[in-house]
Amino acid sequence: MLITLKNKKQLNIDITGIGENIVFIHSFLWDNKMWNPQIEELSKNYRCINIDLWGHGLSDSLKDMEKYSLEELAQDIKEALEILNISSYNYIGLSVGGMLGPILYSLDKDKLKKIVLMDSYAGLECENAKNLYFQMLEKVKLDRKVIPELANQIAPMFFAPENTSKNFQLLKDFYNHLINIKEKNINTIAALGKGIFGRKDSIHLLNKIDIPTLFLVGEHDIPRPKEESIEMSELVKNSKLDFVPHSGHISNLENSEFVTKKLKEFL
Repeated sequence: MLITLKNKKQLNIDITGIGENIVFIHSFLWDNKMWNPQIEELSKNYRCINIDLWGHGLSDSLKDMEKYSLEELAQDIKEALEILNISSYNYIGLSVGGMLGPILYSLDKDKLKKIVLMDSYAGLECENAKNLYFQMLEKVKLDRKVIPELANQIAPMFFAPENTSKNFQLLKDFYNHLINIKEKNINTIAALGKGIFGRKDSIHLLNKIDIPTLFLVGEHDIPRPKEESIEMSELVKNSKLDFVPHSGHISNLENSEFVTKKLKEFL
């Protein structure tokens, strides 16, 4: 369904199942379908609220802007959940979804029950990586699309380097997704990307979280190495940490069975 926010833009939210609420936020450059393996199982016992970020999936693009912050994005999610009359929920976020978790908790702590932060980091992006990502975003804006050469550079960063047939298919599908991003979404994606990679340091928010929190990270995650999740888990007093075997950044797809099992146990 499409939910109209106060900015007059529509956010796409798919709701599946009945029971206690779980809110899902996907990775940058993906869409809410990346959670299909987990929702197929969890929707048997939970009400899964699966959100497309701006310019991703079926959600609207925003007006042209240079940058859209994580704080603004968290406010949008909070507003959407208020429109849906969500009084309590669990939260699962991967990559940017994980970055949003501590911020959303600071805005909506009375409603949150448990948090899962996957393949993410609440601290600042290191300067070298930030500069690289900003250069890529400027290239995408200039070309008005993700050209094949750039897609070949971006796509492998999301997966473990293990040469398996499953990883090959995920890589191929993601490459095709990147080169087919609609031109109307390019500016919004670039603005979100600059908000993600130029984010404020939210590490200080972690020690304020006082609800059960699970950190999951692919053992071969390239952009968000497991040391970052170790650092974050040590700052949350009621937390657990697990490494996802044979997985990189999109660990929920690379080892979906393991991740789904860990989510079910935690929830």
